[in-house]
Amino acid sequence: MARGLQWHYDVTGAEPIIRDIRVYNVGALVAGTAMCAGPVGTAENGGCAIVADGNVLTNIIGVLQEPLTAAECLGVVATGVDKYAKIIINPMAVWLGLYSQHADDDEANTSADSTGKTITMTAVGSHERGWAYITDAGSTTGGFGNLFQIGASTSTTSITAATSYDDYLLGNSTSDTFIVLPAPWYWDVATGGVELSEATGQVAMQIAGYETTAAAGSGLILENYIQSKVRALQPLNCAQHSGKNYANEDPDLLGDIIFCEHLLCAGGNTAARTIT
Repeated sequence: MARGLQWHYDVTGAEPIIRDIRVYNVGALVAGTAMCAGPVGTAENGGCAIVADGNVLTNIIGVLQEPLTAAECLGVVATGVDKYAKIIINPMAVWLGLYSQHADDDEANTSADSTGKTITMTAVGSHERGWAYITDAGSTTGGFGNLFQIGASTSTTSITAATSYDDYLLGNSTSDTFIVLPAPWYWDVATGGVELSEATGQVAMQIAGYETTAAAGSGLILENYIQSKVRALQPLNCAQHSGKNYANEDPDLLGDIIFCEHLLCAGGNTAARTIT
């Protein structure tokens, strides 16, 4: 079962505010799923929390705190059958989420580099001070495990490691795939923020990172982390973590994400309720 978003803290210092809220979904739901307000023009969804669109992340209500079977989240509006679930609704909550390494969220390295210091792709935004990590993708050859803070990026072709911290990388190949972790407090694609994964089995539960199409999600990363079976959760720091290969650890990469278009905040698209 995929690991969902986990409460980390509230930027105002508030404790989790948990409410029983009507939910609607066709199929089971997993704890840690981001939930949003249902479209007002859809009878079954109206007045309920539904699974958030990871590519949009607008009208967010909060994050589901309990798993539900299909029967436990399938209400019937015409007969007044409502299903409820516990959701943390803090508008300023910060959620600790895994960066997805699912194939749907990976990007392909299109040109090999024997030094491992450059990764090439078909579309790149302004990723300086973000992080690049070469994922497994079914193979532990090539540059799998390479992690570096991005020191430079071009608008169309490549990202390169910060040059003072790039000494212990393996050469990468065109069979490698990678993910890009956006720099904290920064949207690396114009007019777009951070998205959640839409991959099967982890929809609205994990951070998608940067993709080749401009992100439209309204998430914002506040910090990035590394964690493994032999490493406690640590904020990523260039001098400590960049330019090294972590294949032996096969670490999790995580981020603190806040939803800028929470339904209880006055900003973004929260005033424009979804009507479809």
